[in-house]
Amino acid sequence: MRVSLIAFISLMGWKVGSASAQSFDACPALAQPLFQVNPARITCPLEVADQEVDEAPALSPGRAFLYSAVLPGLGQNRQGRGRWLAYAVVEGATWIAFGHSRWSAQDRRDQYRDLAWDVGRSFTGPRVEGNFPYYEAMEKFEVSGAYDTDAAMPGVQPQMDPSTFNGREWSLLTEIHFPAGSNPLPGDPEYSDALADYQVRGYDERFEWSWAGQATKWTEYKDLIESSDGYFRRASQLMGIVVANHLLSGIDAFVTARIPGSGPDRIDASIRLMPRENGRGLGLLLQMRH
Repeated sequence: MRVSLIAFISLMGWKVGSASAQSFDACPALAQPLFQVNPARITCPLEVADQEVDEAPALSPGRAFLYSAVLPGLGQNRQGRGRWLAYAVVEGATWIAFGHSRWSAQDRRDQYRDLAWDVGRSFTGPRVEGNFPYYEAMEKFEVSGAYDTDAAMPGVQPQMDPSTFNGREWSLLTEIHFPAGSNPLPGDPEYSDALADYQVRGYDERFEWSWAGQATKWTEYKDLIESSDGYFRRASQLMGIVVANHLLSGIDAFVTARIPGSGPDRIDASIRLMPRENGRGLGLLLQMRH
């Protein structure tokens, strides 16, 4: 059974294979955004052809699946199938791209947090980091608004300006807790309920911010947080490719161990990694031909 496998994958803008027109002429398969198994001989880089073997190493289907599911390509390697290399290349390239994406995401996260502290936030005590929704709020609202608008009075006096984050939260809470057409006063049950939620959802003086007069820095902050989110999403997509590679390699090894390698019962497998219709990410296609 002769099987060849061509790996062609684009991750983080990198392509496995030559980018020159001459290489594509010599190896048309490199121009295809997929990797596949076919009966062709070796003619291109990263194209691995199995050699005819009289006696393939004995390996049960279950063990073959387990080997390749744990380490892509291992089951194929133990059965003497040259396409193990393609699974190993995809695994290595994807992990490298994943590591780069995670590092980039965390680097930009540190940058936008530093920028928020140095420019946007007004607290002068020890630095306290917020959660991600907090930094998202800083992206959407220019000013947080004072948490307590009159510190001289006992208790908390909510922010009333709905253009600020805290003021918007108080406005929403009054719509939830105040009966229609009423205006409860401090001490009334409805007012107390709204104030209790405000103390949970509003940001006190440790987290107050203002981008007023810092439009350029605010734009830079937005760009950094968007870039960080994008890299985190890409890392998640790459992890999906890792999982798919493990699963596909395991299935391939399982099928290879079960089916005959020659004669009238020979089965050819076509394994493809193809772009999705919406252009986002890659999909896996396994075809079996008797």
